[in-house]
Amino acid sequence: MRVQDIMTRRVQTVSHTENAEAAWNLMRWKRIHHLVVTGEGGEVVGVVSARDLGGRDRDEIRRLRPISAMMTAYAVKATPNMPVRQAANVMRGWNIGCLPVIEPDGKLAGIVTVSDLLRLLAEQVPAPARVSRTKRVVKIRPPKKAGRARGWPGRDRRTS
Repeated sequence: MRVQDIMTRRVQTVSHTENAEAAWNLMRWKRIHHLVVTGEGGEVVGVVSARDLGGRDRDEIRRLRPISAMMTAYAVKATPNMPVRQAANVMRGWNIGCLPVIEPDGKLAGIVTVSDLLRLLAEQVPAPARVSRTKRVVKIRPPKKAGRARGWPGRDRRTS
């Protein structure tokens, strides 16, 4: 199976000159965790994740900084013909959550995320068999009576 078979083709992008707050709002509105950052000519220059933007507690920093100051500079990519296993190993090896997919001519073709890989895995694993809902009877035993302590012949707990 190839990356082109599982990638998301409609990629959300943001300009490198955009404010980080605008990128954060776009992520929240679209309910996504990664944006591809593009340069002047539309080329891919990096990726920004929700983690890069600091989460909910970083409003002040996002208002002051451009996206280029908070993005991960573009270094790792995938091609549409790359095997999925290789893409997963690259993501695991670099400890990243997404790979931009770039055509040989340099155009952005899509993005592969951890969610895409998990969806593929879920489709490959068969559903578990249904478990019958018969009731199990549990017997409750009364507590043991006080008597001789174990391991101490001839001694009674009450007389010690």
